[in-house]
Amino acid sequence: MSNTKLRELTEDQVKQYHQLGYLIVEGLLTGAECEQLIERSLELHSRGSIPGSFRSVSEEESGGDPLRVYPRMMHPHRVDDLSLHFLKHPRIINALEDILGMGAIGLQTMFYWKPPGARGQDFHQDDYYLKTEPDACIAAWAALEAIDAENGALIVFPGSHVEEILPMTPTDKTQSFTDTAVTPPNRYTEYLVRMKPGDVLYFHGHLIHGSRPNRSKERFRKSFICHYVPENTTSFNRGYEPQVPLR
Repeated sequence: MSNTKLRELTEDQVKQYHQLGYLIVEGLLTGAECEQLIERSLELHSRGSIPGSFRSVSEEESGGDPLRVYPRMMHPHRVDDLSLHFLKHPRIINALEDILGMGAIGLQTMFYWKPPGARGQDFHQDDYYLKTEPDACIAAWAALEAIDAENGALIVFPGSHVEEILPMTPTDKTQSFTDTAVTPPNRYTEYLVRMKPGDVLYFHGHLIHGSRPNRSKERFRKSFICHYVPENTTSFNRGYEPQVPLR
């Protein structure tokens, strides 16, 4: 990391991240940038499917599951220049490097619609999937619209990032679109992360987190998520290749 790089975060913010395993940076993206991402996601969704990214079906074909009509888009940065731009967005990367104290490598982007009535994703740790060594991956989870309990905000367990990767066991698929989950140890208390458009939540790859269903009748919970690993990473799940240089 260059010594002349402008800092995005204060020392207190960096300290909070390392104490709790997460940090909300308010207003990191502008309202116009949020709208830009939403518009592009609508354009991509209108194609119906993109190999390796998503495949949607009509409401008639969905069997009543809104997540089949609006599935999450995986790795849109591989097929879309705007998504790649946001994976490498200077303000996102500046804050990321402030947290890590070093450079990083981009591995993944996702666009989540979470439409009304959609199931959540039960509690998990991201590095169960990314398998980052010697440290952990880090997520930058950007809210593109107002997010709260009603439309299925993220829930985190502050301080749980100090845990190793915990066992995954079967969960209730009527509430979660994944079929396994972590059981958070009793010493941690859940915290609901309310966010405004443009807020970015950074969190550690071992932090236990997840969400409950979207209970609203007509509100989506649109978000754009990026995953990174520190530049000193020696091993990770190679299914996330190719790596994306950020500088």
